[in-house]
Amino acid sequence: MMYRMAYNRFTRRQFLGTAGATTTLGVAGCLGGSGGDNGETIRYLSDRGDSSDVVDDIIAEFEEEYDYTVEVTYTSRGTSTDEELSQMLAAGDPPDLVFDTSADAYRYQRDGDLAPVTEAVQDVGLPDPVNVDGDSYFAPTMVEPLMGWYRSDLYEENPTTFETWQSEAQRLSEEEDIDGFVVPTGGTNHADTFTTQHLWQNDVEIYGGPSDDIEVTIDQGDNRERAEEAYAWLQSMNEYAPNGSGWEWGDGTQALQQENAAALMSVGGLPILTIRENRPDLVENLAPTAYPIPDGNGQDEWWAYMEGHVVRNDGEATEGAQEFARFFSESDRFFDFVLSAPLFQWPPTEELMNDDRMSENEILAEHQDAVDLVRDNWDAFTTVLATGDEGAPNIVAADAYSNQLLGQSAEQMIVGGQSPAETVDWIAEELRGLQEE
Repeated sequence: MMYRMAYNRFTRRQFLGTAGATTTLGVAGCLGGSGGDNGETIRYLSDRGDSSDVVDDIIAEFEEEYDYTVEVTYTSRGTSTDEELSQMLAAGDPPDLVFDTSADAYRYQRDGDLAPVTEAVQDVGLPDPVNVDGDSYFAPTMVEPLMGWYRSDLYEENPTTFETWQSEAQRLSEEEDIDGFVVPTGGTNHADTFTTQHLWQNDVEIYGGPSDDIEVTIDQGDNRERAEEAYAWLQSMNEYAPNGSGWEWGDGTQALQQENAAALMSVGGLPILTIRENRPDLVENLAPTAYPIPDGNGQDEWWAYMEGHVVRNDGEATEGAQEFARFFSESDRFFDFVLSAPLFQWPPTEELMNDDRMSENEILAEHQDAVDLVRDNWDAFTTVLATGDEGAPNIVAADAYSNQLLGQSAEQMIVGGQSPAETVDWIAEELRGLQEE
């Protein structure tokens, strides 16, 4: 099987739209590991504080075998590592190991900041999303596909198509006193993924060309007509949506939880994990769905984030960080780490998706329809980085996502009053501007 999830676009902006401080743990001291007492200290920066119990156990096991101490800094729930990493770099004190994304890894490698993690990827049999001249620079630990959730007690069935989603959202907005859909706009992860995926759903090829000569094609030929149609559909759906300007993932989930909206597109089962804690009564009325698609189209491209480890080459313990990246990938607790946030985090390979431990997980068993949706569409998973010819890596697309340009394009139309045609012109100009920088 061709593994299309080859390159990922997900910069480390605020993931849930909340803020918080960071916590630094000298794990050897806290957990009793002694292997690193006389060795180097590996500085590890991660946003997976919610999975810290499992990560700390893996670190303790590593320190028992290797002459290193791991000092981990967890950013607080809902925040990425972007701000903390920037501060560490500005202070001339970079981390050795960062939990990050393949899109960021590709940029870092381009800028000469990464050491390879080839053994942690190729020897273990993981996907190899950032392979440059035979060396791997990103060790994936999970994927997080986009996924929608709708109120099955309000929607008579899964609307599926552009046309049915629009008619059903209108019906709910008019008859049930609840907005039928969420349309996020602006410079956020949520808005950027949302807008890009809707363009893909209408078969818009935003880019073309080989990696060394990427061309912006969104405003050319049939792509322009299809892009205008997709933007027009978003414009019409916004009539049955709350004001989603500047909304991140958590804002949409809150609208669903507070019953201000009957459907939203999010990432994996993130809304379910949040709503389970606050409105468990509502969870049984939420059903998973793919993104809306025009009648007659197939599901060809499906955005799936990929996250994992990168090793910087400007730290003090580069070799130790490379050792830890491999140890993590091979750890007996690796699967425990993936399942520390079931529905949101999914295994990085199709083989692991079929592991017995998936069927044994209680939360996944309660949402078998979501598991089936992921399994049935595995071959469609891809990322914005793989948008050159034949899936070639596209640094223009990665840079566009870091600037959230597609999300801003939706804002230009819905808040700024541009027509769909003017919006296509705006985003095409902005994307070409990146090529000139």
